[in-house]
Amino acid sequence: MLRGCVGFSSFSSCSSSCSFSTTRTTILGRKFFPRSLAAKSNSFLAAKKTRTAACAAKKRSVLSSIRSETNNSSSFHSEKVVSTEEDIEKEETKGGRDWTEKMVKSENFEKGKARALEAYSRNNESGGSILTLKTDDALNLEEHARPKWSRDRETANVPSTSRALLSIAPMMEYTHNHFRYLCRLLSKRVWLWTEMEVDMTLKHVPVELRNKYVDFTLNQHPLVMQLGGSDADALGFSASLAKPHGYDEINLNCGCPSEKVAGKGCFGATLMRDPDLVAECCAAMAKNADGIPISVKCRIGVDGNDSYDELYRFVETIASKSPVRRFHVHCRKALLNGISPSQNRSIPPLRHEWVYALARDFPECEFFLNGGVKTLEEVKTQLRCQPTDKATANTIKGVMIGRQAHADPWGLLSRADVELFGESENPCKSRRDLLAKYAKYCDATQGKNGTMKDGSPVPAPRHFMHSIQNIFAGCTNAKIWKRLVDDQLQGSRKKEPNLTVTEIMERTLGCIPDEVLDAPPGYANFGSDAPAGEYVPIGEGLSEEEKEWTSEVPVVGGNFLARKDLDRIFS
Repeated sequence: MLRGCVGFSSFSSCSSSCSFSTTRTTILGRKFFPRSLAAKSNSFLAAKKTRTAACAAKKRSVLSSIRSETNNSSSFHSEKVVSTEEDIEKEETKGGRDWTEKMVKSENFEKGKARALEAYSRNNESGGSILTLKTDDALNLEEHARPKWSRDRETANVPSTSRALLSIAPMMEYTHNHFRYLCRLLSKRVWLWTEMEVDMTLKHVPVELRNKYVDFTLNQHPLVMQLGGSDADALGFSASLAKPHGYDEINLNCGCPSEKVAGKGCFGATLMRDPDLVAECCAAMAKNADGIPISVKCRIGVDGNDSYDELYRFVETIASKSPVRRFHVHCRKALLNGISPSQNRSIPPLRHEWVYALARDFPECEFFLNGGVKTLEEVKTQLRCQPTDKATANTIKGVMIGRQAHADPWGLLSRADVELFGESENPCKSRRDLLAKYAKYCDATQGKNGTMKDGSPVPAPRHFMHSIQNIFAGCTNAKIWKRLVDDQLQGSRKKEPNLTVTEIMERTLGCIPDEVLDAPPGYANFGSDAPAGEYVPIGEGLSEEEKEWTSEVPVVGGNFLARKDLDRIFS
């Protein structure tokens, strides 16, 4: 009987089945537990209990040492945690420990919460504000309390001729009006892009709601509007809606790999298979844009159509059949089946060399590189170095950065004007300066688009806070601040329907040290590798000799493919 069970044939029709996926086996209603497996299981359980007991003892020890902390100092920045005798010795030799030292997470959060509450109470009693600026910039706050919108434009806009050395890539649910306003506070010269607006949405939405999709604050120039679609008439109509608002450029999306866009929507990256249709759409957009430049944002290939020859024909067709002379190229192919849009930003290999090859082969066009660049130093490297011959070939005109701009807006943009564009000073003196201006804008804009059924404003504080959730990236107590903000937003619709961004900041920013709030752009944060208060310069990037290119520069007819190997179409 046991032999039959091992073969799993004798009892295939029995109601009491044999299962070998666990150590316990049921045979004809009786349970068997092999002795060898039982011994191993007992040994494993004993080891697990030992580890659990050790962890519990360690946790009790740490908590006990924290509770027995004997720090009598009342200074906001001098509280400390002493957990071991070794730490006490270090404390005596160090002469004082900053309260920002790592502690047990729960204890650390409670301390941060208490400090935020203390600062809020202190400011309420004195009538002060944690957003009070210590510089002359306080005089400029009122202009942000009355933002001017493009629908109220009094004069026609002249498209910007500023060089787009750095652009912030269009990102759905990220590059909306509030995030763009924040970016413009950080940099006056970086080019900004809208989210992708679908042509059919703009065509069929009620007239009174169209401004929601195309309106923007006038300080956002230079600004590019990106359209998505594959119907020439609808795209032409959408371009005509954008014209009176004065965008500096209108772009057609030919690179989005999302299933909703490139799959069911039949536009985005799938348009790269039909360059004649793209040229027709761009021509219709240019006809209705009244002089606003038209551009195309694309990938270097899509699925099996990933050779340099096909990319060359794509650009050649559009440039010859439409007025388009600007191409923003994401240096990866798009895979429309099997992987997500986020994986499409990392799995397909980067081919920066292909954009330089396009700049060489089409000297009458401008090309901008997107993909894999995250810092200003890398931007400088891409602009300085090129794998093609500088004496005979053009190079790229600028670089585009996407997710990193939201992951660390202060770190990326606060020094861009001086370091990249050669300005004499940066727009924001500190994070406190930035947040004070942004809070004025948020309070003035809250409820601009009406209210929801429950009475909550649109936009609401949650929409504004999303843009600045990473403003303290890498700083002391950044996670604590985000948690405090989330606590304020939870249930605010019913509890405090009139809650504003300024009030949220007043209640939560007290957990962030003044050294972080007032640090100028480029100064190291607490918790970083560099000492606090030390300026960290941005390098000039790699030289021609130091820069290493990952692949050969393609040429037409050379059988160059974007895929990782020649045997598979999909990576």
